[in-house]
Amino acid sequence: LIVNSFDDDQGGTFGLDWRLDSEFSVFDRNTGITGSRLHLEPGIALPLRHSGFLLEPSFSLEHTTYHLDNPDPGQNAGPSRTTPILSVDLSTALERGARGRPGWLQTLEPRMQYVHIPYREQDDLPVFDTIEPDFNLVQLFRTNRFLGYDRIGDTDQLNIGLTSRVIDADNGAQFITATVGQSRYFGT
Repeated sequence: LIVNSFDDDQGGTFGLDWRLDSEFSVFDRNTGITGSRLHLEPGIALPLRHSGFLLEPSFSLEHTTYHLDNPDPGQNAGPSRTTPILSVDLSTALERGARGRPGWLQTLEPRMQYVHIPYREQDDLPVFDTIEPDFNLVQLFRTNRFLGYDRIGDTDQLNIGLTSRVIDADNGAQFITATVGQSRYFGT
């Protein structure tokens, strides 16, 4: 059972976007630990738009708790983790007509994202369905390097990317896209 709650992207009070992501899952399988997981992540963002730029600071508090069936002796039957996540995202999209191709647009889309997630001990938490995927374009601007809720990756990093597209201005069809990017890690 997955319940994703509420996302206010209409610009709420004082221009703030409020979000509540949630999921309740039951894991019943023949091998390994079984049990349930509840994930709650309330968040708030302040999208600031000016002259084609978007600056979006955001904060969320991720809380994940478990109820484990028949844990091993000495194992906590109800481990949990609460972690704050801070990010600041800056982006813009510039466009011009493509040379020699009437009706085509070429874009240049720089983006920078800073993410801070403090370290949390997670050894007592089970891993039901979480993976660490290969690094790719999608991963470049994700706040958590893991897919799934069993692990949160501590980090203090700056992600920088530049995307360019060639688009048909009449129907929005994308002919080609290219992105280069890099992540810079801070701290020890």
